[in-house]
Amino acid sequence: MATISNCGTTKSKPRLDLDNHSYIVDRSKGEKTYWRCIKYSSDRCRSRLHTCNFTNAIKKGPTEHTCKINGTTVELRIFNESIAHRAINTQETPDTIITNCYRGLSDPSLARLPIRDNLKRRVRMLRQKNQMVKEPNDPNFLSVPVKLTTTLRNDQFLRCDTGPGEDRILIFASDEQVDILQDAEEFLVDGTFKVVPEIFYQLYIVHGVFRDHVIPLVYALLRRKTADTYKRLVHEIVNIAPRWSPRTIMLDFEQSYIGAFKSAFPTVLLSGCYFHLRQSIHRKLQALGHQQQYETDADFAHNIHKIAALTFLDENAVVNGFEHLSMNLTSEFENILDYFEGTYIGRLRSNRTRRNPLFPIPFWNMHTRTTQSMMRTNNSAEAYHRRIGAVFQCAHPTLWIFLEKLISEENNIHADILQVCAGQQPKKRKVNERLERRLLNLLSNPHQDLSAQINAIAYNISL
Repeated sequence: MATISNCGTTKSKPRLDLDNHSYIVDRSKGEKTYWRCIKYSSDRCRSRLHTCNFTNAIKKGPTEHTCKINGTTVELRIFNESIAHRAINTQETPDTIITNCYRGLSDPSLARLPIRDNLKRRVRMLRQKNQMVKEPNDPNFLSVPVKLTTTLRNDQFLRCDTGPGEDRILIFASDEQVDILQDAEEFLVDGTFKVVPEIFYQLYIVHGVFRDHVIPLVYALLRRKTADTYKRLVHEIVNIAPRWSPRTIMLDFEQSYIGAFKSAFPTVLLSGCYFHLRQSIHRKLQALGHQQQYETDADFAHNIHKIAALTFLDENAVVNGFEHLSMNLTSEFENILDYFEGTYIGRLRSNRTRRNPLFPIPFWNMHTRTTQSMMRTNNSAEAYHRRIGAVFQCAHPTLWIFLEKLISEENNIHADILQVCAGQQPKKRKVNERLERRLLNLLSNPHQDLSAQINAIAYNISL
């Protein structure tokens, strides 16, 4: 079968391959293109064939060849094709392209290759001819190349580019991701930093719950981590998906996140991540010098778990639960209780009312989320961050390479969405299922004594 490559010759001219022989265009006339053997000059081979300009079907020929071909010749032709394809369709460095294309070549073929500098020059010439935009070194680049703005299925992917400047934001989402974004009700948002191009600060991802699966729906490259940046991001996402109306959003304990989403969606239920709350207790524990005691003293660890257990009490019982712990735990817990009170409960005023804490009780309380089988942690987002880290296989790639890999990853998400639509069930760890059943049982059928309820919940907690 004949194949026609538009960049197969060293001068990036069309080349037709058939039965291990190659042909270049001699001339076109009417509905036909006339091809001659690529070795017309070097071996004086007069073989020719004609193809239809509309179907590329062979209309006549080929005539007999007088040139000689061998395995090395075929290998070198495939090598040249690979060089051209990678130069035009990837953002790999010339060195990387050549190294990858060397693989699988026989020793005779390697010996006949041009010197490496000439091959690198060819890569640069191919890119220049095909108008590949130079990698940007700052956020003031003019625009994203068109080929990096669509999915592999040629659907729109780049949804927003706020333009050159220090506060530049790029937002990506496929058509089906936007549709799910507008229909879903439960979301979690989080940022990752390692895979981000150096000219940006973080990759911020909006995940949505779709048929009990957590699916990445929006990718945003941000240069800052300020309240204004997140407000602008949310505003742009709403422009992209006007029907986006989240019922609940789980997010990190960051005031800048919280303010941006609360401003855009006044009625949304914002919830902190239970994992991050436990982390904050653990970090304070370490800062106070209790890490070793936590690891070696089971009773001490259990009492720390009682503090974390407050998150599973009914919202109206949390303050009473905290006051019970404050009165019954020994003085060695005083500092950690003081931290928890100021951050999550609110300190007592002289009139016995409480000040507003840094994070109000409804924000971090998990009672309703547990009884309604909603997410309590952003573990799905953290797992996805590890996944894209493995996919990207490098820290802080160039912007164009990052976008190439993000486009490939979007295609993986497309496959995931299709499988979910086809009825695939979410994976659940048996350990997690047992924990869920125990917690749900305790919240649905609680101990009447508050102390006993806190103690029972603490048995199911670890930091």
